[in-house]
Amino acid sequence: MTDTSRYAAAMRGYYDEIAALRDMSDPNLSASGQADRQRAARVAASERLLAARPVLPKGARSRDDVLAGLSASSADEIARMQHEQAKVRTLLDNGRPLGEIIAAADSTRALAIADLVETLPQVLESNSGAEIVAEVRGLVFDRLADLGVEAAESVRDVEQRNAPDIAWHRAMSEAAAGSDASIAAWQDVYRADPDGYGVAHDGRDGQVDEWLRRFDAAVDA
Repeated sequence: MTDTSRYAAAMRGYYDEIAALRDMSDPNLSASGQADRQRAARVAASERLLAARPVLPKGARSRDDVLAGLSASSADEIARMQHEQAKVRTLLDNGRPLGEIIAAADSTRALAIADLVETLPQVLESNSGAEIVAEVRGLVFDRLADLGVEAAESVRDVEQRNAPDIAWHRAMSEAAAGSDASIAAWQDVYRADPDGYGVAHDGRDGQVDEWLRRFDAAVDA
């Protein structure tokens, strides 16, 4: 097996463990005893998945962390960002495609779009809002790297040299912490390792994910 196939198999095994956890039943246990056993099994499954992650290469950072670090902080920066956001809204209202705006943006406008995107009507009104936000922020990040913004450029260079390991590390970390990895994380996996993505998702049961969300919420309550 290749390295990436190991990661896909670990993720697949994790989902199978969660499905078994949902179906766990012991007539000799009380309801609270059953819940305690499920919680222990859930923690063990998460720990096994985390242990199977690839080691991150030196210099690897998440794109979201980079964008957050570049966002406006001073009063002057915030004012400039808001000014750019107003311009972007005007361009969009006049029919300019957002991708075209990003492709021609300077760093201030690009970062303004990354901050603005969640509140755009086409995002708020869409059933795929999270996917749109992830795609737009990805375009913004690449634009910043193309412009030579050091934080984005250096991270993209690390990504390009270590894309599968970085993508799987993020997806496996997020899945271990919740019911599933984020859409953005899975997009990274698909780009870096489409075959592995297919293995991890083959036969996935969305009802298991929903059960785990409810289970974790009950534990945290």
